[in-house]
Amino acid sequence: MTDLSRFIKGKFISYNQVRMHDTDMAGILYFARQFRFAHDALEDMFEAEGYTLLEFINSHGFVMVIAHAEADYLAPLKVGDKLQVHLSIERIGNSSVSFFYEIYRGDELVGTAKTVHVALSTTTHKKMPVPVFVREKLLKYLSTKTSENPPPTDSEPLSI
Repeated sequence: MTDLSRFIKGKFISYNQVRMHDTDMAGILYFARQFRFAHDALEDMFEAEGYTLLEFINSHGFVMVIAHAEADYLAPLKVGDKLQVHLSIERIGNSSVSFFYEIYRGDELVGTAKTVHVALSTTTHKKMPVPVFVREKLLKYLSTKTSENPPPTDSEPLSI
């Protein structure tokens, strides 16, 4: 995590830069590399919440695997472009969390991404409820546009 990462108005802000290895032969960002910026922001957010991603994965009996990913590439990016990634959460479900990322170059929105992560038990490799301590850490990033995010009850079915 960079020292410049921060929380502003319900979003975690992470800073990054387009590197040579992010580009194609034309010197423009290879479209799939947007997921690097998204995942870097996710790792920065977990670190800001007190966990390295490795500690988070290895210490609590569950993992959060990506079950769905999508991205929109809105403008070409070149080596050296400085980026801000705004991370928010669209939804916290019973066993899943939907993260949304807005990628900016200055004031220009240059890309968006979404990843849906599902909690899996490291013992059974089956989905499980998002642990309460994770839910509590993530609530401050929950988008105000989403109104249907009550905590699960024991009687709710687990679904993605």
